[in-house]
Amino acid sequence: MRFMVFWILAVATAAHAHSYPSRPLRIVVPFAAGGSPDVIARGLAVQLDPQLGVSVIIDNRGGANGIIGAEIVARAAPDGHTLIHSPPAFVVNALVYKTLPYDVLRDFTPVTNIGNSGGYLMLVSPALGVNSIREFVALAKAKPFSYGSPPAGNTLHLATEMFRLRTGISLQHVPYKGGSETFTALIGGEVQVILVPPPAAIAYVKSGRLRAIGFTGVARHPAVPEAPTFAEAGVADMVVDFTWHGWFVPAKTPMEIVRRLHAEARKALQSAPMRALMESNGFQPVANSPEEFRVFVQSEMKRYAEIVRAANIRVE
Repeated sequence: MRFMVFWILAVATAAHAHSYPSRPLRIVVPFAAGGSPDVIARGLAVQLDPQLGVSVIIDNRGGANGIIGAEIVARAAPDGHTLIHSPPAFVVNALVYKTLPYDVLRDFTPVTNIGNSGGYLMLVSPALGVNSIREFVALAKAKPFSYGSPPAGNTLHLATEMFRLRTGISLQHVPYKGGSETFTALIGGEVQVILVPPPAAIAYVKSGRLRAIGFTGVARHPAVPEAPTFAEAGVADMVVDFTWHGWFVPAKTPMEIVRRLHAEARKALQSAPMRALMESNGFQPVANSPEEFRVFVQSEMKRYAEIVRAANIRVE
């Protein structure tokens, strides 16, 4: 009798997976339109529409550093028709917020890592009068400085805290709603330094409105070769390349559907338009397997947790 029940369930699951997708696919982007998660998700939607034979809808649900959108997906039916496309804030929130309306590891199934970025540029205003990280550190030790980032728990927040801890300087964190506000704050002198992804920064640097004094990647960024790596600038153990975009579905989504989503994402990322879009936004396609992505997420959470603990970052 027990064997019969398992057999019936297996047949039903296989039939469900075979008919998937049976309606439009909804990709929840837990941030406002215009940022790299939104841009890349929309590019994927264009590729996925003909691949899946159904409409792929991007649903921007910004707010609370991605928590609102993540809760929507956690509560969605586990049938593969709703997924989240999110940067690392998805897992960092579990480390910095006292409570969440979901459990990142228990309520979601990892699908794949869409892509990784190579690092962040450190920007200052030319009016500050510093041309290097060494000069900035020396000045920051003599007077109080502040830095801006999107909401608390963002990877830019964590990266700047790493810099503060590695150099022993005092920096006051000023959170903003989004990346554009941090640029305005830096230009206006509200804060003295920001770390940002290169694609967002290059126009400001090339125009001379802001100055790039360092890059957190393992090698200099080709678009801003004048900015040395932090290692070259004398800041040890400061390689920060932990921005990525991942897909997650509600827990209990059948693995046949999870693997189908992974396969479709991988196919979409192999297209020339998608690869060009990823590169222009500072990302390299990954598309690893659900099992590999699960291990990666657990490893990243451990890495973030060490920074959060050392910097004593908590959000009530």
